[in-house]
Amino acid sequence: MSLAYCYNCGKFTAGDPLFCGTCGRSYDVKLCPRLHRNPRGAEVCSQCGSRDLSTPQPKIPMSWRLLALVVKLGVGLLLFYASLSLLIALVRTPAFQQLLVIFGFLLCGLWYLYSKLPDWLQNFLRSLWKRKENKDE
Repeated sequence: MSLAYCYNCGKFTAGDPLFCGTCGRSYDVKLCPRLHRNPRGAEVCSQCGSRDLSTPQPKIPMSWRLLALVVKLGVGLLLFYASLSLLIALVRTPAFQQLLVIFGFLLCGLWYLYSKLPDWLQNFLRSLWKRKENKDE
């Protein structure tokens, strides 16, 4: 789900809206009553000729957009670094390593048992799994 941010009132509107849900301004274009898209500088709708055009939200300077992108990237990289550091710290603890080894042996044992099942039972289990996947879609 996407969000549209209005630079006029500072509120978010969910989805792919044409207008801000709070102040009613349009996003980066002027719209006529029939919702034809027109450039910000238009005085008349280019498709139907209507002079009743929406008021777009204020134009944001490119430097502010660039700053927002840098902040967003910085926060994302910081979260990635923190998550990766936590994962590495977990993997280095002996208790977690023992748990991984036990889980690996358990998984190998389950695969071995599965390979020893008769073909008709393996096919039946696969068909059950495929039905479950089809229902989830």
